[in-house]
Amino acid sequence: MRGRKEIVIRSVEKPDIGRGKPDNLIRWFCEALGLSAESGDDLEERILKDFIYAAFRDSGLSSSEIKLDRPTPRSTVVYHLNRFVDLGLVVKRGRRYYLRATDMAKVVEELEYDMNREMMKMLDMARELDSIMLKSMMKKRRELKNK
Repeated sequence: MRGRKEIVIRSVEKPDIGRGKPDNLIRWFCEALGLSAESGDDLEERILKDFIYAAFRDSGLSSSEIKLDRPTPRSTVVYHLNRFVDLGLVVKRGRRYYLRATDMAKVVEELEYDMNREMMKMLDMARELDSIMLKSMMKKRRELKNK
């Protein structure tokens, strides 16, 4: 899927923020962006949290710097990092990965821009399709009329 971004937005109820701890909000972002695993594994949540903290330090992370509380194969971490890249949340520069913007609010704004751009492309294509279909129908009507 390299070269393409997959923008996923799920409708998820707002979480209880609760005592200023970020975990509920991070979980909500992962669910809303299609990152939460059905199995209840919170790997993506931990990865996103690491990236948010790194962004506030103006830093990136390598796959080996992702802080996990259990042994996880590097290939698994890289798989999840690639999902973050495909979704447009994270960018890779050299061997390091960075949150796409300096904070989550800016990341969401950039995702919104991406979605709007893609929707405009879809609208252009829909108009083109409508025009082609209309011409085709008019041609068929003329052919039937001339018979």
